Amino acid sequence: MSNLQDTERPLELDIPDGVPEAQQAVELIRAWVADGALMVTINGEALGDQLQDWGRLLAQIGHHVAHSAALNGQKGERQSLDEIRKGFDAMLPRNESKLSGKVRRRSVH
Repeated sequence: MSNLQDTERPLELDIPDGVPEAQQAVELIRAWVADGALMVTINGEALGDQLQDWGRLLAQIGHHVAHSAALNGQKGERQSLDEIRKGFDAMLPRNESKLSGKVRRRSVH
């Protein structure tokens, strides 16, 4: 999936600013690359049947990734968004699902 070669402990990202102080907050998605494979956990109940909201979430993530690429001097935001869109379109299942995994209920920690 990527060329990540980190042999140390997995990098866990910080909780975004503002979340700890928020009166209401819910985690929607976690994603890891483990041994070259994408591992994803989602809170599928969080947005109910509002599937367009998931599309907006994915678009916002794309904008954040493109902005990060621009800040890192890799590419401009527009070019980055074009490449992200190509990757999204290439991986979006058309007629059959190639995903595997388990559906579990939410855990409260």
